Formats: sequence, structure tokens, C-alpha cells
Amino acid sequence: MMPLTRKIIKNGVHFISEPIAAAHSAAIGIWFPTGSRDERAGSSGVMHFIEHMLFKGTDTLSSIDIARYFDRIGGYVNAFTEREMICIYCLVPPQNAEDALRILCSMVRRSVFADAEIERERSVIVSEILAQCDDPDESGMEKAFSLMYPDHRISHPITGTVRDIESLASDTIRENYRLFIQNTSPLITAAGNLCTDRLVSIIESEFENTDPLLNPDIHPVWKSGVFFEESRFSQSQIYLSYPINESKTDTGWYSWAVINAIIGDMVSSRLFQNLREKRGLCYSVFSFYLFNRDSAFWTAGVSVPPEKTTETLSVLLSEITEIGEKGFSSDEIQEAKSHVSGELLLNADDTENRMKRLARQFFYNGTILSVEDSAEMINNINGSDIETALDSFDDKKKNLVVYAKQKCLRECKKYGRSYPFYS
Repeated sequence: MMPLTRKIIKNGVHFISEPIAAAHSAAIGIWFPTGSRDERAGSSGVMHFIEHMLFKGTDTLSSIDIARYFDRIGGYVNAFTEREMICIYCLVPPQNAEDALRILCSMVRRSVFADAEIERERSVIVSEILAQCDDPDESGMEKAFSLMYPDHRISHPITGTVRDIESLASDTIRENYRLFIQNTSPLITAAGNLCTDRLVSIIESEFENTDPLLNPDIHPVWKSGVFFEESRFSQSQIYLSYPINESKTDTGWYSWAVINAIIGDMVSSRLFQNLREKRGLCYSVFSFYLFNRDSAFWTAGVSVPPEKTTETLSVLLSEITEIGEKGFSSDEIQEAKSHVSGELLLNADDTENRMKRLARQFFYNGTILSVEDSAEMINNINGSDIETALDSFDDKKKNLVVYAKQKCLRECKKYGRSYPFYS
């Protein structure tokens, strides 16, 4: 393993690399610190639209040229849009890393955005949105998110709505591409069998006249409460969320990884065992935590048959109440630490995972830790760290969403005061 390299290149691009001489692959990502929350009025869905258009041809490469290059070498190129960032990345054999980076640079710097391609992709994105609308988990989570931060763009759908996409002008798409992608200094991360100096040389030649992107924004305000929302799907969706009191420390991040593992992210977790294994209330139960640039929250989600909704609510809320009051045993904490650090070490064999991990750390608090240092930090987490993090489970701040058919919602409201819904 070679040392991590981190530098700001003279053209303003941040570059972080993790060379691994023994790896049989190289992963490269170009990240832009802008996402759906940064869209202006009248341009909902434009960031995701731009992400799609990056694959539709540059001044020197057609869309099929891009596809054929990565297919021919056995690698792949992909991209994603989040609420706070856009990333385009690739995984390739080591000998192709430099050519692949040049292609990625061409895609972000010199995409054409032809009218005909925009119209074709408009139909593709509408199809994607309709597919998401047919997915109960996607629809339910979007509904829950909209109720956590109801008056902020961070809660809007990343893809936009069908109406948004159909009304989005081609010139608006091109203007946002120039402003947020083409003329912006990105973060570039790379991991695997690669030569850092040669990649830096390419970045120096490909990125000129770029500026840091500033995203002045109003901070999202958390909304607590109990919400009953009508759904057309057969199963009920339940989402229980709490805002996280977080100071952007590495210990805080990994403390939440441990907490989340204990509650709902392992097969032996409390929610999986008590809701699914012991009571048979549901098939799908999960939990996750998310840190944004100026907010953070933890969520547990359950998909449950309508007739078991109220019982599931009772068990779910009782579990979280007990955790808030009693915390975790030392054995639970130790097992979860072992799980989180073990998962980290297993993922270290994946160069794409390493590349993305570098960027996630950068955007979280700017501190870049090696896999080994992170594993050591996890193992040093103590009961006091966990107890401090668990202060976020304040019942007065909970956001509880029941997304179900009208008949089920009536039952929930009817029997609600027999369960700790409203406490």
C-alpha cells in the first residue's frame, strides 16, 4: 500500500488518490458539490437530467464511442445524482486508467447537449420517474423525506416530477450544465493500481478556467410530528426518523454506524429480530443514517401488511423508547463495532468502494483516513461516545410517517391512543 495523496492542483481541482500496487483495477470519480437541493425555481430535476446528458456525446466522442470504449476494455462508466452532489465515475483495468480519465474529463467539460439528444433523454427520464412511482419503497421514502423538511428543496424528488421534466427548457439544461459542471472546480478521487503523477498531469491539462462552486442556502428545518398519508400500495410503509445532533467528527460518524448496526442494519439487529424473526410482522425492515452538508437524520423503515400496522408501530416505538432510556449492552456495542470494522475491511478489496470512500470523507468534514486508521477508530469507540449520540432520540423530535391505504389509516387513528404514537 502506498501513501494517500491529497492536493489542490493549480487549476483549483481537489485531487485525492489511494494507489494500490497489487490491485487489478483502477477506479476514478469526478465529483461536483451540487445536487437537487441547489436547483433554482423552475428547474426541478435539472441536475439529474444533466447527469444523463453527460453520456450523450462530446465534441470529439459520440455516445456510442463512449459506450464502446468501456465495453471493449471490460470496464464500465456510470454516474449518479444526489441531493447534494453529482458524480461520474469509472472502473477500468489499470492500463486504461489514463485514457479513461481523459474520457471522463471530456464528458464533464465538453458535452454537446444536442437538442435531439435532450428530447430523447427526456422520454427516458419520464420513464424512470414513472418506474419509481410504481415502487412502494421509493414512493414511501420520498413522502417521508418531504415531511421531514417540508419547506426546503432538499426534500424535493431528485429526479423531479413528470411535469417538471416535460416543461424543462433545453436552454435551461444547458445553462445549468455550464454553471454547475462545465465551469466548476470538481473533486477527483482515484483508487487502485494507478500512477498519481500521470493522472495529475491529465487533470492539469483538462481543467482550465474553473471556479469554486458556492452554494449559499437556507438550512433545512426539521419538522417533528405524526403523519398519516394515503397510499395506493397493498402494504403499509412506516418510517420513524430523528434529527441527529452531529458536530462533523469522525468519532460521531462511526458512532452512528455502530448504533445503526445494532438497531436495524444487521440480521441480528434489534428491529430485524423483534419485528421479523420473533413476531413475523414484516418481511422488510431496515435503518440508515444520512449526513447532509447542514443537517443529519436517522430513519427506520418497515413494510408491513395492513392488518399488522398498529402492532408494528407499537413494537417499533417501544424498541426505540427502550434504547433511548437504557442504551445498549457492552456486548451489543462490541459486536456492532466488530461488524462495522469487518465490513470496512472487506470492502477495502473493492477499489470503487475506496474511491467513493475518499470523496465521502472529503465532503463530510475534510479529514481523509486510511482504512486501517478508520478501523482503529471504530474499535476505540466507547460507551460514552454511543451515549452521547443516542441523545438524538428525543421523542419530542420524532417524525413518524404511516403511508398506507385509507382503511388502514383509519384503524391507526382509531387505535392510536392505545399505542405510544402520540407521546
